[in-house]
Order: sequence, then C-alpha cells, then structure tokens
Amino acid sequence: MNDHTEAITSIIHTHFTAHQHEHPPTKRTSATLSLSPSSLRSAASLRDELNQHILSSNLVDLSLSDGQPFDAANVIANTFIHIVDCAVCALHNNKEAMDATHSTLELVCAYSSFDQNLSMAIVERAIEYSVVSKDLIRVEACEVLSFHLGQFLSVPSSILKGKRGGGKGVNNVMEEWKVECAIKAGKALLMRMTDKITRVRCAAVSACGWFFKCAVEKNEELREMAVQMEECLLWLASNDSSAANRALALSCLPVGEENIAAVVDRLKDVDVKVREAALEALREKVALDDLVEEVMVEILRNGLTKRCQTTHAKTVELLICNWMKTLKYDPIALLDKLNPVINESECEKAIKVILEVAQAIDCDNGDKSIELIQKHFGAPEIREFQQIVTKKLSIVQEEEEDLTPSLVVFLRVKCAVIADMPSSNKADIISDIIQDIPTLCNILNGHLYKLIEFNKLEDDELDMDEDEAAAFEDDQNFICLQLIHMAKASELQEEGSRRHFNSIMRSMLSRLETPDDLVDACVKAMAAAHDTEAQFLQTISEVLVDVEDDDTFGSPGGNAKAKAIVRQMRVIAILSIVLENISSHMVGHPILDGFFEHLSPAITSKNAVVREHGVICLSKFCLLSEQEKVNDQFRPLLMTIASSADERAEVRAQAAMALCDLALIHGDMLNSTEDDENESSTSFKDLLIEMLGHSKPLIVAIAAEISAKLHLAGRFHDPILVGWLVAVFFDSSMLESDESDDNNNAKEIGSAVRLQQLLSMFFPAYSMSSLDANDAIMASVGPLLEIVNFKMEGMKQKKALEQWPISKMVEYICYIVDMADKTKKSEDKAEVDEEPENDLMEPTETDSLAGEDAKEKDDKNIIEASSILLASIDIAEYLAESSSSIPAFYTRAVAKILGSASIDVSAEDKALLKRLKTQVTEAEYSIDDGPSLTAIRKLSKVLENVDDEEEEADASEGEEAEEIAETMEKVSLVDREKENPRLSTGTVGSQLSSKSRGRESTSSRVSLGSVN
Repeated sequence: MNDHTEAITSIIHTHFTAHQHEHPPTKRTSATLSLSPSSLRSAASLRDELNQHILSSNLVDLSLSDGQPFDAANVIANTFIHIVDCAVCALHNNKEAMDATHSTLELVCAYSSFDQNLSMAIVERAIEYSVVSKDLIRVEACEVLSFHLGQFLSVPSSILKGKRGGGKGVNNVMEEWKVECAIKAGKALLMRMTDKITRVRCAAVSACGWFFKCAVEKNEELREMAVQMEECLLWLASNDSSAANRALALSCLPVGEENIAAVVDRLKDVDVKVREAALEALREKVALDDLVEEVMVEILRNGLTKRCQTTHAKTVELLICNWMKTLKYDPIALLDKLNPVINESECEKAIKVILEVAQAIDCDNGDKSIELIQKHFGAPEIREFQQIVTKKLSIVQEEEEDLTPSLVVFLRVKCAVIADMPSSNKADIISDIIQDIPTLCNILNGHLYKLIEFNKLEDDELDMDEDEAAAFEDDQNFICLQLIHMAKASELQEEGSRRHFNSIMRSMLSRLETPDDLVDACVKAMAAAHDTEAQFLQTISEVLVDVEDDDTFGSPGGNAKAKAIVRQMRVIAILSIVLENISSHMVGHPILDGFFEHLSPAITSKNAVVREHGVICLSKFCLLSEQEKVNDQFRPLLMTIASSADERAEVRAQAAMALCDLALIHGDMLNSTEDDENESSTSFKDLLIEMLGHSKPLIVAIAAEISAKLHLAGRFHDPILVGWLVAVFFDSSMLESDESDDNNNAKEIGSAVRLQQLLSMFFPAYSMSSLDANDAIMASVGPLLEIVNFKMEGMKQKKALEQWPISKMVEYICYIVDMADKTKKSEDKAEVDEEPENDLMEPTETDSLAGEDAKEKDDKNIIEASSILLASIDIAEYLAESSSSIPAFYTRAVAKILGSASIDVSAEDKALLKRLKTQVTEAEYSIDDGPSLTAIRKLSKVLENVDDEEEEADASEGEEAEEIAETMEKVSLVDREKENPRLSTGTVGSQLSSKSRGRESTSSRVSLGSVN
C-alpha cells in the first residue's frame, strides 16, 4: 500500500469513526427506510475532504512506479467494500454489533449512491449477502438495498411539478445504471419477501415500498418489477403469518381500482394493527370518487363496530377526514353515495357517527376518534363542519323540491338521536324537523298517494324504463317508512296528536291499496301510540273488520276472487305482526281469542299460498292461546292439515312446524289423552317419517329439523326417526339440490346447508343428553338398513353406494355412541374425585369392608356391551331376514361391514355373543352370494369358540342371580345404575334381557337394562 492509498483509507476510516461516535444509529421503524440527514451530511463531508485531498495531492495525473496511473476511485471503492465486509463480519460474530453495523452501512450507502461504479459494487455485494444463512445479515442486506433504492427512485419535487405542468425542459428519465441497479435489487428483494424469517420479510417489504413512491411508468422494466412487487404485497397482506408484516404490506401497497377490494377485505383481519393499516391506506391513498357504493358500505359495515374501539376510531377518521371533507361536510351528499334505500343500517351508523362528532369535535372528552379528527382539522374547519351538519332541516320542503330518501333518513336518525339525549330543549329541536303530527301525516299521505297511483299504472303508461320505475317505487316506499318511524320520536304523548296519528295508521292498514311493505311499520307505530295492549288489540280488531269491508281495491268490476285473496293476505299480515309483538300477559284475552274468526277463512282458503300463510299465522296464534284450548281445538286442526295427503307439501310442512313449536312449549302436547289413546303422538311420528321420505328436499329438510328439535328436547326417543336423520345427514343429493338453488338462504329453515350444520352438532349433543338418547341412536342401525334399502330402490349400483355409504353411516353411529360413553365415564370419574367428604357420617370398619367387598363383586359382574357388537347383531339379523329381498350389491356392502367388525370375544357379554353367532349362522343359510358369504364367514371364524350350550348358562343363572341380589342388599345398585346405567350385570342379566325384548328393539343395548 503506497502513501496515497493509505491517506485515502485513513480519511475514510476517520470519517466513519467520527460518524459512529457523533451520530446515534437511525431509529428503525416499520416504514420504508431512507437515509437519515446525519448520514447524508457525513457523506457530503467525506466526499468534500476526499476531493480536496485528490486535488491538493494532484492524484488525478499521478502515475505509479510501474507506469500505471493512480486510480483514486478504485481505491475508494475497495475501501468501502472492505468496510462493508468488516461490518458484516462483526455482525456475524456478535449480534450486539447490529446498531454499529447499521450505522456503518448507512454511511456507505449515503456516499455510494451518488457514484455509479461504487453504487453498483455495493448493490452487488448486498445481493450476495441477501442469500447467506444468518438472518441478521440478510436483514442488513435488504436495508442496504432499501437505502440505494431510496436514492435511485426518489423523484425531485421539481420533476413532479414539471410532470404536472407539462415537464418542459425537465429531464425526468432515470439514468440507465440506476435502472439496472434497481432491477437487480428488486429481484433480490422479491426472493426475500417470501423468506422463512419474519424480520427478513419485513425488511424486504420495507425496501419494496420505494417502487411505489416514484413515477416508474416511464420505464418498462421498472413498471414490470412494480407489478410483481404489488402481487407479492397483496399475497403477504392476506397470508403472512406475522400481523406486523401484513400491516406493513398494506402501508407499502399502492391502492388502486384493481386492489381496493383486497384492502377492504383486510378490515376483517383478526389483528387490530392490520385493520388499522388498511383504514389508513384507504384514507391516504384512495379518493372518494374512486370508491363505489358497495365498497363504501363494506368499509362502514366492517369498520363501525363496537367490538374494537381502535378500528371504530380509524373508520370515523376515514369517514370525516376523507369522505366528508371531500363532500364539503354535506351529510346528505354522502348518503346519496351510500344509497340509503338499500343500505339503511350502514347509513344509520354513519349518520349517528357524524352527529356525535359534530357535538364533540370541539371538546376534549378523551374519545380516540375525536383526537384523530382534531389532528387533521383546524379551528375554521371544525366550525364549518359543525355549522353544515347541525344546520336546521325539515321534512317540509319548498314547492319545487321533493323529500329525498337521503334527507328523510338523515332527519329520522337525527330525531332518534335527539330523543335519546338528556337535553331539555329536545322537543323544540324535534318540532323544527317535524313541525307537528298533522303536518307529518299530510306529507305521509302525499307520498302514499303517489305510490298508490304509480302502482295502478300499466307498464305501457309509464314514462320511465323498468329500472327507473323500480327505483321510484322503492324510494317512495322508503320515504313512507321513514316518516312512520319518525313519528315515534315526536310528541305522540299528546292526546290529540296520538288520536290523529292512530286514525291515519288505521286508514292505511284498512286500505287494501296500501303496499304490503308498509304494514309492519304501521302496526308497530300504532302499538307505540297506545297506552295499553288491550286498547291496541281493540283497535286492531276494528282494523280487521274495516279490511274485510274494504271494496276500494282494484276496479269496481274486478275479479272478486283476487280481491278476496288480497283481503285475506292483508288480514294474515296484520295478525302475524300483532302476534309477534304482543306480550304473553294477553293470553286468554277475549279480543285476542276473537282473532281466530278472522284467521279461519285463510286456513280453509282454496288458494294454497293463503293457506300456507294462514297456517303460519295459526302457529303464532297457538303460542298465545291457553293450553287447554290448544289441545282441544288447534292441535286436531293442525294434525288434520299436516296429515292430509291431498294438501300441498308446503302447507303440511308449516303445520308440522307449528306442532313442533307447540310440543317444545307444552311438554305433554304429544302425549296420549283419554280420547285419542296416543293416536296423535303416533300419527305425528308417522307424519314425520312420511315427510322424511318425501321427494322434495325442502320438505325433507324441514321434517329432519323438526325431528332433531323434538329429540334434543326429549319429546321423542325414536330409533326409526334417528335412522332417518342419519340417512338424511349422509345423503349427498341434499346438498347438490341446494347448490342448484342460487337464491337459497343458508340461514332459513329448509336449507340443506343449514340442516347439515344442525345435524353435525345434533348427533353428539343428543347422544350425551341421556341414556335413552344414546340407546335410540344405537337402536337406529336396524331401521337405517331398511331406510337405505328403500331409498336405493331402482338406483344403479355405483350411484346408490355413492349416495348412501352405509358402512360410513354405521361407523358414524358407533363412533357417536362410543364418544358419549367415554364422555360419561370421564364425567363420572371427575365427580367421584371431586366429591367432598362427609364429616357427619363416618363409616365404621365393618361398613367399609362390606362396601369394598360389594364393589369388588359388582365390578366383576358388570359388562358393558360395545357399540360394534350391538350394531353387528342388528346387521346380522337384517341379513338373515331380508337378504332375499335386497339387491346383491347392497347385500355385499352390508356383509362387508360384518366381515370388518372387530369384536373382542373375551371382553364381550356371552349372551350377546351367542345371539350374534345365531344371527350370523342364519344369515349364512339365507345368503347365496359368494362375496357376501366370504365376508360373513370372517366373523363366523371369530365367533367359532363362543359356547353354544345353554346348559352351562342355565346352571350358572341361579348363582349369578343370587350374587346380584346379595350385592344389591349391600350397596344400592339402583343408585349406581343412575350414575352409569349403560352397564349390564353379567351373563344372566344380559340373557334375561335378550329373552324379554322383541324384534322391534333388537338394535338397542340389550345388555344395559338387566338390573331394572
């Protein structure tokens, strides 16, 4: 090393040492890294001193001893590369040197970014370090690339101004070497954005942000790199395991028309920082004009939630500081963009937020959303916002202006907010909006008249297209509804106003031309305008009489049947709303009982739609009727409708659901009575079985849900119904039929998707609810085999076995039963372990010994039958009796279940094993199919050592019975059975139980009831 080289190296080392001592390392944040001012000053100072030294020492024209010219730039470059290597080596050996390494590399980047050769050398070395094994070094390499990208891709403000103004005389084309370095750095960063280490991905994402902070569209290569970066950032924003990285990706992402939906979707993220970053990106990078109605509504729906105050505050900041500010703080203009007719709930949330902010924006109440807004608004803006939002508005418009949906919903919500305030002058504020009830009613009548006259027009008489006509009708309906709701916040306590309002509501309900969409609001508003429910019911009874007497609907010579149908549907609509909102205190009220006279014509109507809605209304009416009257009058009527083969399936389904509701409320509704001798209960079960086998999936789904509810409530424990539920649960055609219905709502009863969700929770819950329930599930194997055979009739083999996987069904039943048994045992064990000692009764030594002896004998005699054994008995018996009448492929499928059954002969009840062996032998005799016999003989081989001689069992019967009796005298076996009743007491009990049960209960747990 010559003197000049040593001098240059010394100058560089001196400056680096001084920089580390005088300037602390730049504080790292999650934002895009850029060079600090201190590093830029140090680099400029170093550059000046080096230039002075080169000039003063005349190193430009200096030649070395070998005749070669002295290359100062090469010396500087080598020195900087050596410094980079030393810094990285120090970090590799000691992670505590991270701050010093970062400070050193920052100064290297600040100096090199203005020199072409040095920049390219440093970038190349950083790319090499970005693939090393140590993650800290990869992080520093990404940051070095970020520092250089910040210098390469930064666009001076003069260039940006020139671009907006035409750019005359301004060279805004990036130099080729900078483009080359940026492309190389971008490719390296793309690889690190999917690094396995979180902080490496974080550093890479921060560096990539520079590609979106400048105008890269001038260069094709840079534009393509930016597109790749954007795609990667979108993926990371949704899928990165680190919430901090997801939030950082959102802050770096350029939000445009193509990816707004992806950013809005992050408002559903589980981490609050990600949601906050998404809202911040929408506020800073997206203009209101770039948002469509659906996106704005989605932002409000997910953002204005009380579950997270931070998300709510950031959404309020976006709403006020971006959207409202763009619209000059006009709330009506904002509602016009949100379309309140369709998105009323979201508009209501936005209005409440705007009104709350207007009240508190000039106060320091500690509200986080107010604090965020105050950072963006000065005093003049605050005053302007308050003046525009709180200015006086009224439902009374000028003659040239019409009441719009946006204005009326704003005034309605404003009335509701003011009514809930403790202010003393709220009545005056509300009167400024409404003026008085007669004025409101006059405006309501005016819009109702427009709506009725519009509905009378034929299509060829309209001067607007179909979409405009639908929009006009929706607007008028919406305005009428808002005016009705607005009346609830007004002075209805005043007698004159209340009477006038009630007369208007009565007139609207009595008029058949009033649209059905207004009926609900009219009834509820009328209820709010009455002091007592009795008075309300009296008014409703008068309204029903007026409806039946109204002849104004349609033309004078119109269709009488059509008028009757409209009249009946209006009566049902009014009664349904009344019955849904009346309290249980009115049960048995004479006026309420008299409503049945108005309801009965709909139930007996010739129109199926009217009958269906009439039955629905009848079910609500029954819930508010006395139980005796329900049993004597309504239950037989509903049973007649539900059982009628001539009735439409939909009407029968509604009647069945009504009976289900009554059975859930009145426990003895389906029990036997002296008159019907259990006929109603039996017929209702038969009805459900018939509906479960119906060809329409809707009816099957309704019947299955009814059966599940009644079983879970303990009203039924029927193995046949449980078997049908298992069959429906595994029926693949149910979901296929549901997928074909685009308008199907999974939340509504009758949906196959809803039914699948319910049944997936029903079987585990039902099996653990009681022993009877678990027995019913176990006993459903036999009926299930017959049900599947019935459903497969006429189907081809492949389709039948795919749609009805009988082996999976049986396996599922055994799994559910075993899971319930295991849960019961663990609960019993936990109860025994936690049972406190009774200090008042200390057992004597004799009692203790006797109890231990009895327990030991009892444990020896108790045998629990496995679910596989009980299922195998039912399957073998089914094959023995029905193999001649079922298809061969079904016989093979069922026989395969037997062949694969894993039964521990030494641990099972001998009587049940003997019974199984008998049924398997009979099945072998009745089956002539080779594959089926091969499968069954596998089980026969397992059972070949089971003792067939009855003499041994009979000889031991007396001894076992004596032991049982002796044990029951010493300890209360009945109490033990209550704790764990799914146990059998030895071979004798099982044998006696098996002898006493008939074919209809063969699939139940035969060995579990012997102690009774």
